[in-house]
Amino acid sequence: MTDDPSPRPTVPPSPDIDRPHDERPQHTGNPAGAAVDGNIHVGYWDSAADDRSLDQATDRLTDLVAERLAGAPGRRLLDVGCGTGRPALRIARATGAQVSGVSVSSQDIDLARTRADATALADRVDFRYADACALPFDDASFDGAWAIESMMHIADRTTALTEIARTLRPGSPLIVTDVLLRSPVTGESAETVRQACRAFGSPALPEPAELRTALDRAGLEVVEFHDIADHVRRTYQAFADAFDGVEPAADDPHRAFFTATRCLPRFGALPQVGYVFLVARRAVAR
Repeated sequence: MTDDPSPRPTVPPSPDIDRPHDERPQHTGNPAGAAVDGNIHVGYWDSAADDRSLDQATDRLTDLVAERLAGAPGRRLLDVGCGTGRPALRIARATGAQVSGVSVSSQDIDLARTRADATALADRVDFRYADACALPFDDASFDGAWAIESMMHIADRTTALTEIARTLRPGSPLIVTDVLLRSPVTGESAETVRQACRAFGSPALPEPAELRTALDRAGLEVVEFHDIADHVRRTYQAFADAFDGVEPAADDPHRAFFTATRCLPRFGALPQVGYVFLVARRAVAR
């Protein structure tokens, strides 16, 4: 793996100011999403000197994904694990493509639909409750797909990737970004990873060999496979800082998340923890 996805400057980053309505701060109902204005994923900083805010850095990661999708008017894209919809709306606006997002959180779907309804994009973006392992779309329906930090939440990644591949037209790209476990952990490090998995709601973090095998079995050819952990590590401390001093009530449904965030700086500092940015394509029949 290399450590830089060689960004292509085709999608301009957006500053925090002068945002459209759907990208202004909103209460998402999800504590992670609330911390980064609706983005429920890590931020990307180009270098140690990059002074982007966490919010701007999460948009930066979305832009890197958009650049690999080659979306355009008339094309149809799939967001697997769409969260509260901000990446889908951002990519739809930047590319002109039609975007469908799916999630197994009905709360997030409701919030994503609210975001879409508040924009001029509602006719080009739709969100629905669906499992990545049983997608409600016809074969070869999409010209591209992405999954930002979705694989970590899926126990059967081979089935999910096979389903995504089924919905892609031959030669179409899939972009996956996700927390990665580079190598096994033991002792205190293993406990830190377990705590982080509880915070993420993850059964287990994917490993490089596992992902490559699952992609191959799904009929997806790897085009790029980068470990960009050094570009995203600031996120873990930023999340911990965002919730520092928060004492949720005993019956708060997010209590476990708030408690677990305290381990995130330790988690992000572990050398075994990586972050994958990969591009794959559905194989073309020969």
